[in-house]
Amino acid sequence: MTPFEPYQSEDLLNRLKQGDKQAYEKIYFTFSKELLYAAYKKTGDRVIAEELVQNIFISLWEKRQDLKINNLQAYLFGALKLSLINHIRSLVMENRYMEYQTLTYSENHQDTANLIDLHDLTSIIEESINSLPEKTQEVFRLSRYKHQSTKDIAAGLNITEKAVEYHITRSIKRIKEYIKNFYTFL
Repeated sequence: MTPFEPYQSEDLLNRLKQGDKQAYEKIYFTFSKELLYAAYKKTGDRVIAEELVQNIFISLWEKRQDLKINNLQAYLFGALKLSLINHIRSLVMENRYMEYQTLTYSENHQDTANLIDLHDLTSIIEESINSLPEKTQEVFRLSRYKHQSTKDIAAGLNITEKAVEYHITRSIKRIKEYIKNFYTFL
């Protein structure tokens, strides 16, 4: 990675804030490989690393007008660190849920309360999926319920694989927020 001179970085950030796609691409091509390498080192999974880095750049573009960045490299690697922390946190929650589900199903004496809790959680998840935009719901259901690959979904819906990944990422994020908000409310 070639670090920018301070005046170049400032110029790129100003152009980015104005919606200059060339400035965005320059930032992307300058930092994406190193971010991807760092994410892969931490996750050990290329797909997850790509998803984390992709989300950082999506966020950079979407929030470009509101961002106050002094050091672009520090900002991007800080964003990666937060993404990794959130990813690990979601894995922990997913593992806890899987353990809970395994315990619930493996016990011969499943009591009514456990069945009600599982039913409630399933209902909450389904409700959160139904709140998603139609295309995002469709992609999510094909991915998670019908176990189709990103490539197959993209071909079947005539969209890019990146669009499929975007829909899956957005739906998982929205479902997690929905569940978190529901249990916080309780």
